[in-house]
Amino acid sequence: MIHPYEIVSKSALPAFRAMVSKRLTDDYDMTQQEAALRLGVTQASVSNYARKARGVMVNLEVDANIAGAADRVAGLLAAEKPDLREALRIMTEVCDYVRVNHVLCVLHTELEPGFKTDGCAACMGSLGPEDGMLRLKTAR
Repeated sequence: MIHPYEIVSKSALPAFRAMVSKRLTDDYDMTQQEAALRLGVTQASVSNYARKARGVMVNLEVDANIAGAADRVAGLLAAEKPDLREALRIMTEVCDYVRVNHVLCVLHTELEPGFKTDGCAACMGSLGPEDGMLRLKTAR
């Protein structure tokens, strides 16, 4: 059983970082090393994104919301004083968007052929009372 967060962390997050990395190097003329420092990854990771050796399991570029988020994150990271907290917030929002909007259902089916994604609510992050499970409450 593959957990939705595993799919997000191993496919969606690298794909999103690849999108941002490409924008930083292409649109903001950063070197791979500069882009890596801003993204908090290694230069080798940025090189792998550029060579399409990493971050290619899912094409997030086709979703206008995610593409726009990549543009915003790249702009934040390319600024003279990068707003790392806002960039991180948007990246987290993208991970949640990918999970909650079932963007990864097709990939999940490919990775785990026996798992039925139709009617699955695992990505929603909560189980209803009809499932006989308690909802987790967050402390504030």
